[in-house]
Amino acid sequence: MPKPLRNLIIALAAVCVVFLAAKAVIGRVVVRNTGIDDIQKMVAQGEYPGAVRALKAGYRFNTRPGLDAMQKFSMAVMRQALNEHDPFEQCYVATALAAYGDWSGREAIDRALNSSNYLVQKAAVEGLAKARNAQAIAILERFYRSSGMDGRLMALQGLGEVRQPAVMPILLEAAHSDDSSMEVWAVSGLGQLGNRQVAPYLQTLLSKTKNPLVRTETAHALLLLGDRSDETIAVIEKGLSTNDPQEASEAALSLVDARNSAVVGPLREAEINNNGNPRVRLAAAVALTHYGYADGVPLLKNALKDRRFGTYLPPLMGHVDFTVGRAFLVAAMNSDDTVTRLSAIEAIGRLGGEPEIAVLQDARPKVADPIILAQIAWALGKIGRPHCVPPLLDL
Repeated sequence: MPKPLRNLIIALAAVCVVFLAAKAVIGRVVVRNTGIDDIQKMVAQGEYPGAVRALKAGYRFNTRPGLDAMQKFSMAVMRQALNEHDPFEQCYVATALAAYGDWSGREAIDRALNSSNYLVQKAAVEGLAKARNAQAIAILERFYRSSGMDGRLMALQGLGEVRQPAVMPILLEAAHSDDSSMEVWAVSGLGQLGNRQVAPYLQTLLSKTKNPLVRTETAHALLLLGDRSDETIAVIEKGLSTNDPQEASEAALSLVDARNSAVVGPLREAEINNNGNPRVRLAAAVALTHYGYADGVPLLKNALKDRRFGTYLPPLMGHVDFTVGRAFLVAAMNSDDTVTRLSAIEAIGRLGGEPEIAVLQDARPKVADPIILAQIAWALGKIGRPHCVPPLLDL
């Protein structure tokens, strides 16, 4: 199978499975089954175009049977992709299957976690974190306990994204680490977890720690747990004014969760400071969009052309308030920089809705790069509306 087609099939199969979560809200409508077994056989034989035609002809995707058929088709395609040689593709597919309780790719996951390639390991950890089921959490915990410091940090980042009660003990354990990086990721995970029982511990940590980055992240975690006191916000504002670009930019984004208009002033000062660090200025501009201010949007648009700023832009796109920043994200889809384009498309998939389906469809004919096409497919699947199904199958 040609690599571009293979990449698209893997991406489309995964996003179809994501979309199928919507089937829970669709009532039962009886239609005649026109042969999903035959369609799965066609997939097994590599006859993907014929399988898609049969699927479109035999099912309506606004019905439960139609969505069930699409899920079986998607899962069949992903199982076939387990035979590919690229370890990233194997890992992506195996963890996507695992999210639906299908562990037929377990060997691929184990190989990835034991790989000497850090990026392959990271792909496995991120995929397992997105799976969020008990077996995936158990695998991540074993990886955490059997790894060196780099692996433990990687696992901790993944566990912090799981947001399930089962990860709390390991996050609390890591929060007691003497390593500040471990503390930061553990505290971040505890804040994302949303369990207010850990608030007293975080308050104690905030009063004792001397590490500025740990202080900023701990205060942010408390914000997420509902503590929006002036004292907590003041800790983060202090982080915004430091000379450490990482701490200051994280502080700017953290102030979004303060939900307090009093932080607008410090954010605007950081955004308009021509002598300030570009990373911090962009983070402040992004944070301001959540308070209804578009003042920083021109800076974001300028960063699409100014390389001094552009390197910091892609990780920030998913943090933009969509109401204020939609036009900027749509413009970023046409950037000359591939990473920027991919990040903009991802942000539109995560933040957009029905109107953005047309935006993504309009972009398709202008794209030749299979990676960008796959990202468009992913974004359509993430939006997950009925109107996303035809363009996905057409792709």
